[in-house]
Amino acid sequence: MKLIRPSSSIRLAFVVALVSLSVTACSSPTSTSSGAYPPPAAEPATSPPLAKTPNGVVVPAGSGAEGVAFDPKTGTVAVGTSSGVLLFDTAGRLLHSVSLPAGPRHIALQAPGGPFLVPAQGADELAFVDPESGRVQALVRTGLWPHDVVAAEGRVFVGNELGNSLSVIQGTTVVATIPVVTQPGGLASVGGALAIVGVRARRLELLGMSSLRPIAVVPAESGPSHVVSYRSYLYVVDTGGGSLLVYATRPRLHQIDRVPLPGSPLGMVVDPVHRRLWITLTALNALVEFNLSTPIPRRIATFATVRQPNSVGVDPLTGTEYVAGEAAGVLQILGPRVIKGTTRS
Repeated sequence: MKLIRPSSSIRLAFVVALVSLSVTACSSPTSTSSGAYPPPAAEPATSPPLAKTPNGVVVPAGSGAEGVAFDPKTGTVAVGTSSGVLLFDTAGRLLHSVSLPAGPRHIALQAPGGPFLVPAQGADELAFVDPESGRVQALVRTGLWPHDVVAAEGRVFVGNELGNSLSVIQGTTVVATIPVVTQPGGLASVGGALAIVGVRARRLELLGMSSLRPIAVVPAESGPSHVVSYRSYLYVVDTGGGSLLVYATRPRLHQIDRVPLPGSPLGMVVDPVHRRLWITLTALNALVEFNLSTPIPRRIATFATVRQPNSVGVDPLTGTEYVAGEAAGVLQILGPRVIKGTTRS
């Protein structure tokens, strides 16, 4: 059946109305007894002009470069733009430019060899993009404002940030849509569960991926945005509070530490091969490297990035880092030799 989309002006008015409604009329897990609602979600800081030359190599990546994912099988780097996604090789050579109904904030890989999972936020769709050809294999209708996406347990999970819901996709069919914490932002899989950051609720929810039922919900401090997992631990960036929150999932979900991280932490990725956690600081135009040899991450280095480094991805085979610079529309490549030869602060 052909999908008929409303005009951009009608869609914009509709989204603005719904956003306004969510701010003024939606119930929230953190609403007070007086009926007040929590403040808006934390947003990335606006990066200042560059004070240092970015480490590594910088190549053009299109307007609004944001969202990075890497496919180790094909050696393809996917970078989101305001109108779709660009596919690069590991050296930064452009392979394909893929047009989509709207640009993404995050990109994920379903499995080695693809496809890339690209949430077209403003169009309420999830695109399945082949890494080798750049062909859009499918467009699947999601909930309102699909923000982050995770592939696990043979299914795809999409957080609909302005719909306060999670779309569960089997193949290319939505098999369930369930309510979750208010304004779901970052997603991560851990064991047989899905971690969801409620960026407006200021909560971290753990959901059973098979049962699709809540396991636990705990506070996530003052302004959480994104989450990653390593082994049985979860790491949440508190963008508004300038810190990294560490959670254990065994024997129950609970916070075990708070690591100060000033500079508006935002983008994050785990390199499980080298046991590293990488986090961007948008207020400082910086990329921080943490060692994950112990449950509490140990900060070991900081690198200068391009301006507005909202997203970071990793090639776990080589340890190469890819940072998207939203302000100038560029992709920064920090190869292992560059990292090892850089003065660390």
